[in-house]
Amino acid sequence: MVDLAAIVTETAMGWAGVALGPGGIRYATLFHRTEDAALGELRAFGARPGAHPSSTAVSTLLVAYAAGEPAPIEAYPVELTTGSELQRKTWLALRDIPRGETRSYGWLARHVGEPDAPRAIGAAVGANPIPLWLPCHRVVASDGSLHGFGGGLAMKSALLELEGALPRRLVG
Repeated sequence: MVDLAAIVTETAMGWAGVALGPGGIRYATLFHRTEDAALGELRAFGARPGAHPSSTAVSTLLVAYAAGEPAPIEAYPVELTTGSELQRKTWLALRDIPRGETRSYGWLARHVGEPDAPRAIGAAVGANPIPLWLPCHRVVASDGSLHGFGGGLAMKSALLELEGALPRRLVG
């Protein structure tokens, strides 16, 4: 078993993966077009393909989540080994935003006890090392508009549609 195992899975939304340490997920990718792209992102964090006792469980959750099933990815153990105290507090608080709902940066700042620091909270959200599992895509501007997502606004919109926070767009 490697120290930081890279697990990459093909889903209905593309290839996604996680870097698993002994205590849970340390890093995660969003959805990519190729397996190599997802694996490359995890390698940049020092993860290497290898066996891990949670490989099957993580892959199953990713596939179910991307298919729109109520997969409880927000409850999966994470291992936060980077970031300041404020960042770690903010990242874990993202799990308090229910699936199918959104919250503003101001709400998140108040929720973590930093009501005068919405910009610092926004920066922490933007530095989230475990997207999807720590659902930063559920944070929106105070007027409800979408902005500030590392995977792009189309990805943020797609994730919120998948979770039922936005109406699904008609295709075709």
